Amino acid sequence: MKRKRTNINFRVIGLYIATLLVCVGIVSKIIQIQHFNKEINTSSQPRYEIVKAPRGNILADDGSLLCISKPEYDIRLDLTVINEDLFHRDIIQLANELSELFPEKTSKWYENFLRESKDSKNKYVLLKKKVTHNQLNVLRKMPIFKLGRNKGGLIPEPRPNRDLPFGLLAKRTIGRITPDMYNPVGIERAYNPYLSGVNGIQLKKKIAKDTWVPQDAPGNILPHPGDDIITTINIDMQDVAEKALERTLISHDADWGCVVMMEVKTGEVKVIANLTKDTVDHTVDELENFAIGEHVAPGSTFKLVSIIAGLEDGFFKVSDTVIVKGGRIKYYDRIMVDSDHNYDKITIKDAFIISSNVGISSIINNNYKENPGRYLDRIYQMGLSTPLELELPFPNNLKMPTPNKGSWSGVTLPWMSTGYEMQLTPIHMLTFYNAIANNGRMVKPFFVSSIQRDGVIIEKKNPEVISPAICSKSTIEKILPLLIGVVDEGTAKNIKSDRYKIAGKTGTTVLNYMQRKKGEAKKYQASFVGFFPAEDPKYSCIVVINNPRNNHVYGGRVAAPIFKELSDKIYASDISLHKPINNNKSFPTLPKVKQGRTTDANLILEELNIPFKKTLGEWMVSTTTDTEVQLLLRKIKSDLEKGRMPDLTGMNLKDAVYLLENYGLIVKSLGSGSIQKQSIRKGELFEVGSIIHLQLI
Repeated sequence: MKRKRTNINFRVIGLYIATLLVCVGIVSKIIQIQHFNKEINTSSQPRYEIVKAPRGNILADDGSLLCISKPEYDIRLDLTVINEDLFHRDIIQLANELSELFPEKTSKWYENFLRESKDSKNKYVLLKKKVTHNQLNVLRKMPIFKLGRNKGGLIPEPRPNRDLPFGLLAKRTIGRITPDMYNPVGIERAYNPYLSGVNGIQLKKKIAKDTWVPQDAPGNILPHPGDDIITTINIDMQDVAEKALERTLISHDADWGCVVMMEVKTGEVKVIANLTKDTVDHTVDELENFAIGEHVAPGSTFKLVSIIAGLEDGFFKVSDTVIVKGGRIKYYDRIMVDSDHNYDKITIKDAFIISSNVGISSIINNNYKENPGRYLDRIYQMGLSTPLELELPFPNNLKMPTPNKGSWSGVTLPWMSTGYEMQLTPIHMLTFYNAIANNGRMVKPFFVSSIQRDGVIIEKKNPEVISPAICSKSTIEKILPLLIGVVDEGTAKNIKSDRYKIAGKTGTTVLNYMQRKKGEAKKYQASFVGFFPAEDPKYSCIVVINNPRNNHVYGGRVAAPIFKELSDKIYASDISLHKPINNNKSFPTLPKVKQGRTTDANLILEELNIPFKKTLGEWMVSTTTDTEVQLLLRKIKSDLEKGRMPDLTGMNLKDAVYLLENYGLIVKSLGSGSIQKQSIRKGELFEVGSIIHLQLI
């Protein structure tokens, strides 16, 4: 009895101690939370999670999708919920269908994988990543999986995905963005606040390890999709430019190239192609936006700036002569040369057309060497020493020398005049030439025309004027013939068109002219920039090809043909570029009547109340004046009665067959329309049964 009581006491004491420890633990937790801010472990409690908003689309100017949020899924499995008998009955068929849908693995592999996953009791097995929505629909119809999540174990998890339906088309300008915002670029970066939308909130409950299911709750907020960005890019023009650029990079073994095309009046960028060629497999990709991010010496395309500066300051006229000394001149310790020619003295216009470095540098150095700041002021006035500040953010590495500062020397001015000693982007040079095409009005290039929300335009982008006049209109009138002359008879005459006029300038820059080591080959950059049609420009365009190696290196031979291919395509498809028909011509308003029976013609003309002059006889030929249709007698039947072939030209086949077969002739015809040729000539005798061949057009 005593032993029994002792056992009870021990139990009571143990229970007391256990209760005391629990109380101490609870009090300890309360103190930690209240006084030491320790977080409560709620990992298994329902929680609100952010629901990412669907990202907005990026569209071309015609509404075609350039970039879209395309649903993709990671597929996970919880095989513990599947009935054992069902699993063993359908596993082979399921494995076969999985192998058909995802053929990179065999059906045997899928069977083993499913069995091992079933035995492991893992409720969160990864089957496949990056599964499309269509593939998911197929999965949901497969054996076992078709029973749903709770009985079939299929767990699809949405994952963020951006798809480019047109592949490389303007890929770098469209850009990219990642959840961690690592190196975002392009329109995706610039318009991220619009594209992102508004995230929602969803209450979720944990039902298994790492498995959370949505729950209905008052606090749930649906996400609002991002806005759609409508760009200025034209996919047809872009496609032509990219294919032409790709061919050129491969055929000339060049490192990279870019093409940019703008609407002259507005500054809308219709084409922006940037391709880099892989040196190993000679494929191309859009890796860098060279058009707006690559700052290099523009070369001879800058010579137009020099001509305008001198004309504006009144130092010369384009008809003045300049001594070019056979294409060689020395400035201090450096020698400047031209491409091969034998000219000694030519006009400034011709110096520009043949792209003479000696000629252009001479007129600038002679007139500005005492006051180079005046030359730089003109450059500033033309907007070439100020960053463009485009909507797509890129580092500004623009470089323009300052007189008597830094590396300025006695050779800086003459080399500047021909496009060296500076760094400008291709789109900056295009903006300058576009201003020339726009009668001096410089507009900023832009890539997005509007922003759309739920199908409604919420913001529209308008052209932005950088400068109302970069130079006088009289100067533009003087330089236009020079730009046309480059294409008609100068360094780009290989792209001259008989249908429309092109105005532009070639450029061939030696990239390593200062850094080149002894014996090192020169590296070139070929370019062409211009606009069309020259008489009333609608589009301006620049083409730059970096480091071409195969034979040709000049802008006229390497870059200009891409311009021509693109401008030809646009000219053929854009009816607004074609000259209107001369409306001053007077056309008869009365119809032309085909040759045939007189009675048929009389009947139709009378029914239509058309004034006409009648004739006697069964057959007639007609003429039409401004006031009436005149029917003239045609002596066909009388000739046939004499066995002589009449002139059948202009008759329709029905009447001719009726006539000829009545006189025993066999008619063979070819074509349709009216008779143009006959095998038995007019006036020749024929016999009954003769074959006559008629050709109709």
